[in-house]
Amino acid sequence: MRLGSTGRAGMLAFLAAGVTLFVQVLVHRMVSAKLLNNFAFLVISLSMLGFALSGVVLSRWRDRLLESRDDSITTSAALFVLSILGASVLFYRIDAGHQAFSYGQDFVLHFGQWLPLTLPWTVPFAFCGLILGMLLSDARLPTPRIYFFDLFGSAVGAFAVILAIRSLGVEWALIAAAAAMLVLTALLAPPRSRLARGAVLVAAVATLVSAVQKERLFEMTYPERSPLWHIQQLPPPYGIEYIAWDPVTRIEISRNRPPDPERDFAPSLIGTNRTFHQRFRRMLTQNNHAFTHAVDYDGRPESLDGIEETVYSAAYHASSVTKPRVLVVGVGGGFDVLTALHFEASEITGVEVNEATIDVLTRVYRDYFSAWVEDPRVRLVAAEGRHFLATTPGSWDVIQLSGVDSYSGTPGAAHVFSEAYLYTAEAFDLYLSRLSRDGIMNMMRVDFPLPRDMLRALATAVGALRRAGVEHPAAHIVTLTEVTGNYTALLVKKTPFTTPELDRLFAWAAGNRLLPVSAGPGHNDPEGNMYQRFLALDDPGREATFLRSYPFDVAPVDDNRPFFFKSSYWRHAFSPDPLIFQQSPPVMEYTLLMLLAVAGVAAVVCIYLPLRLLAARGRHVTGAARYGVFFAALGLGYLAVEVALLQKFGLFLGHPNYALSVVLASLLLTTGVGSLFSKAIVGRVGRLRTMSYVLAGVILAEYLLVLPRLPGLIGLPFTVRILIVFVLIAPLGLCLGTFFPTALDQLKPDSAAYVPWAWGINGIFSVVAPILSVGVSMTWGIGALLLSAIPVYLIAGFVLPAAGSTSSPEADATS
Repeated sequence: MRLGSTGRAGMLAFLAAGVTLFVQVLVHRMVSAKLLNNFAFLVISLSMLGFALSGVVLSRWRDRLLESRDDSITTSAALFVLSILGASVLFYRIDAGHQAFSYGQDFVLHFGQWLPLTLPWTVPFAFCGLILGMLLSDARLPTPRIYFFDLFGSAVGAFAVILAIRSLGVEWALIAAAAAMLVLTALLAPPRSRLARGAVLVAAVATLVSAVQKERLFEMTYPERSPLWHIQQLPPPYGIEYIAWDPVTRIEISRNRPPDPERDFAPSLIGTNRTFHQRFRRMLTQNNHAFTHAVDYDGRPESLDGIEETVYSAAYHASSVTKPRVLVVGVGGGFDVLTALHFEASEITGVEVNEATIDVLTRVYRDYFSAWVEDPRVRLVAAEGRHFLATTPGSWDVIQLSGVDSYSGTPGAAHVFSEAYLYTAEAFDLYLSRLSRDGIMNMMRVDFPLPRDMLRALATAVGALRRAGVEHPAAHIVTLTEVTGNYTALLVKKTPFTTPELDRLFAWAAGNRLLPVSAGPGHNDPEGNMYQRFLALDDPGREATFLRSYPFDVAPVDDNRPFFFKSSYWRHAFSPDPLIFQQSPPVMEYTLLMLLAVAGVAAVVCIYLPLRLLAARGRHVTGAARYGVFFAALGLGYLAVEVALLQKFGLFLGHPNYALSVVLASLLLTTGVGSLFSKAIVGRVGRLRTMSYVLAGVILAEYLLVLPRLPGLIGLPFTVRILIVFVLIAPLGLCLGTFFPTALDQLKPDSAAYVPWAWGINGIFSVVAPILSVGVSMTWGIGALLLSAIPVYLIAGFVLPAAGSTSSPEADATS
């Protein structure tokens, strides 16, 4: 038998699992480049139902599939290739409709519209699930070793996908993954039947066609009214010129028409000088949404005339520092850097998390950007803003953060809404500590008629000033809000604004018809706008009362709950108040509830029906309900640990990509090692229930004694931080790896037919787990999410039937 050796079967498990995780991240990148974040979350979550679906298929046809296992595995690999390429091309080219205001009832309707789009993504993961399920349910193969290769492959996939996206781009990486899956599977499990060989041939042709016709097949149709959709409507020479994939986001460069301040959504971003607007020849976008204008600066000071009207320049009009040192967090198309040059900054450091953006600025469009990129005063750094500030000594006279976000979920945690560590209380403390004595921080964001994001930023700034010993923060803060109400700048100073500084700033704002002062020293009218009302309180107790009574959640967030953009409460999901749906609809709450409903339906199909099918065929396993709870708990608990660690260590390592390449790979690898030695480990402690106690102790010890100390170690060399992360993850992974293979080994001797059913249960709850993880993290914090794994694994250890209690009145003939 060609797959009789454990080594060859292990290599197949390694390949299938590695390609699965590799492609899952690629799918997340593709979806994020087209859909708004809430829709991306939906598609990715529901696509993983494919693993649960594979359990249903195996429950029904396991015996037949294992009879010709080589052909079954190779055919599944070929069908994976065909379905992943087909689903990707379909997603690229299908009309995405209108997403810009998908809230309230519209969101529910659009969910129904987008739900069918998740089905194509489910199919390829189902075929990968079939391959892994066949190998794990085969009684002739040792479960711990197969599961080890499964997790080891996933670890390698987590590391390799970062390199692949960076060097190949998403589309070529997808084609390469399809080709590797097809060729290597055919070599490891050579097809014998005509059907299997035909499937391999068709998949090979499809892969070749995808490579040859990549540009045509993977041409994106963008959602209506999105930035790139507007660009596509323009005649030549306007249009999308260049696309670069980065593991964090996708960068697009477009040639655009000069903007019109009379029609622009946020005119304060561009000013009123139409001569200056003629230089707005390019636009840089991230994932088709976050955008910056890329001005054609020729090196002459007069070519920037007009930039002094924009909101980007607010801090310089107030600053008393001549030739300031400037830090820009989020370089984008360089507008912040150009503003600093216009105001004769002596030194400008631009920190950009997306390496693809740096490449665009310094290489691909070097001729276009060279006048400022090559200016000796400008230094560009590829880094995450928080980490750069925490590890770089010195101070700055202006710290600029202009709408820094990518509208994208974290690549290491594809199921998680985008967190924003740049806007937490700890981040504001850091910004203040890096300001010079007369330095000013300028944080700018889009806001709404009833403020949310910037009111939360204001409350966070007030809290940071109080923690720094300031008794009256109102003297240190000025806000300027567009006449349209769409954009607000928050200026924060370590020391009180002086009278000359305020006079200069207010005089500039008075002469600027776009951007009046909305709050500041001497302007804190309690009957004015919300910024004024909040600053006028000037008392921690009254401020806390204001935040509690505000219609939306605008209280400061911290690193344990860094979800700055979530301003809804759970009660809003059931509120009849029209203001809620007009201003801040509970999108996250709706998303989680609808996903749980879909997962509930899938649970009936993938758990209850297979159980009835097996019972009807005369097969029975003692303690089926307890096994069901056990495998469900593993799906919930493992993902809770994974998501929590990805978020806890991502900031510590200094870049979102490291969460995937270091944290996830370390967790999967050590879990695999735990699986490989599960018999020895469980034998040493006595039984699996004891392992749940050990795991609980490890989680508690790290949560209470180690994780609180990580911020103080952020300045250590990168290799040392990697070692620390691995040392902390290893004991968790070793413990986690013992549960799944131990239980499967109990099932396989007498009830192997139930292994696919258990696989399906684990798959279903692996879909439910990230949904619940998001809810727990956003409601109670990431620490609570990590701690929630303790009772889940204690339940698993308690409910697992004792070894040897499984029985089958009618033995499985293939076992």
